[in-house]
Amino acid sequence: MLTKSFGSKIELTNSGELSLFFVGTGSAFTKRNFQTNLFIIKGQDHILVDCGTLCPYALETAYNTPVKEVSNLFVTHPHADHIGGVEELALIGCYVKKQKLNFIITDKLKKKLWNESLRGGCQFSEDGKMNFDDYFNQLKPALIQKKPYEIYEINVGSINLKIIRTRHITTRADSLKNSQLSYGIIIDNKIFFTGDTQFNKHQLEWVTTAYPIETIFADCDVGGYAEAVHESYNQLKTLDVEMRQKMYLCHYNKQAESVNPEADGFAGFAQAGIYYIY
Repeated sequence: MLTKSFGSKIELTNSGELSLFFVGTGSAFTKRNFQTNLFIIKGQDHILVDCGTLCPYALETAYNTPVKEVSNLFVTHPHADHIGGVEELALIGCYVKKQKLNFIITDKLKKKLWNESLRGGCQFSEDGKMNFDDYFNQLKPALIQKKPYEIYEINVGSINLKIIRTRHITTRADSLKNSQLSYGIIIDNKIFFTGDTQFNKHQLEWVTTAYPIETIFADCDVGGYAEAVHESYNQLKTLDVEMRQKMYLCHYNKQAESVNPEADGFAGFAQAGIYYIY
């Protein structure tokens, strides 16, 4: 893996290499590092993974990249720091760009996102009632396995995504079925982005055994205050050194200043404004 610093605008195309660019790397309430939203870029194709409340602002102010340039979207789960900017994307597509956004989404999350998040602001227009399909082209991933983890797959141009069910919030720590609907993604079989998740050692070990994973971008609550919601720094420190060495930590808060991930065997903290190139 190579890295490259941001120039004057986010490069949404490249010469064919797989590249990740974090718009932000922060937790839900941080303002300093924006929220953990990122681009996957490869050749002529790109996917914005999550679009939180701060994402449109970050794109235009920090990266000189209008949100209307986004063509393909995937969201990991329906928390505001991951979907709070999606309504703006929908309305800009409809009224400014006059082109539907491609939305990679399962039927289950599509229904939940529309009925429980987007419908309130998007269902009415001067032309009458609107629905999800009036704003977006659904790119529906195919279910390829159910056990040990539900996995969907889709190709967006040259980018392959495997979308894996994760355990984010639940009243029963051992229950995936009862947890909030959330997903991580395996990108081109070489990168695992966990999305928001509770600590799940079995899933991390299963993914890195089933696929030739080179890098893990892992959810990490440094303070350890929310282990029922996010995997914590101390929990991740219990992983084998081989896994920690390929793991960059994201979704962190101000407490990140109190630790040294490299000294604890991790690859480091993921950084916004840098291209990670494979």
